[in-house]
Amino acid sequence: MFQGKDFTWSRTPPKVARARRENIIVRLPGCVDEVKNANTQPDAFSPFISDDILNILLTHTNQKIHDYLFNFTGKIQNGCGEHHWMNFVLLVYGGVFESSHEHTESLYKMDGTGRLIFLVVMAKNRFRFLLSMIRFDDKNTRTECRFEDKMAAFREIWDKFIGFCKSLYLVGSAVCIDEHLLPFRGRCGYRQYMPKKCAD
Repeated sequence: MFQGKDFTWSRTPPKVARARRENIIVRLPGCVDEVKNANTQPDAFSPFISDDILNILLTHTNQKIHDYLFNFTGKIQNGCGEHHWMNFVLLVYGGVFESSHEHTESLYKMDGTGRLIFLVVMAKNRFRFLLSMIRFDDKNTRTECRFEDKMAAFREIWDKFIGFCKSLYLVGSAVCIDEHLLPFRGRCGYRQYMPKKCAD
């Protein structure tokens, strides 16, 4: 063994500490095979929005439609699951192409400036009606749940979606988490006003 000023030389290699079990990477980071090997966009999208999520959406939206139509016409009527799915797909499509803040009239324009897919998939009045009726929770238990959780109206679907994201995408040893500020003027119990930070 030879000793220097700031280091020590040795003929025997140092003992390497064994990595802890939680730090051992068993699988490569990224999308799991179910999503990575998807041939079409619906195949890649459907694992994140499962039948459980759609059933929750369908059940509570149909309940809202039932109450609305019964109070308005005195007749009981339920929505169609296929229409709810098409409405949901149109909303996602609008978000992808940055049309989420675009007026419905603009989306359905027939002068070449509208989105053709909206005209083909669903009538404008039906789209508006389903959009106004969409619900994510049971209104009978909403008031009680909000005392414990301010996000109660969307909590059940949110937790399921986050669970799917965790199981379908494996993070690596190096993860970067960033924040994004969004301008918002509606009612929200957990918003925070920061005057020195401008929204995008």
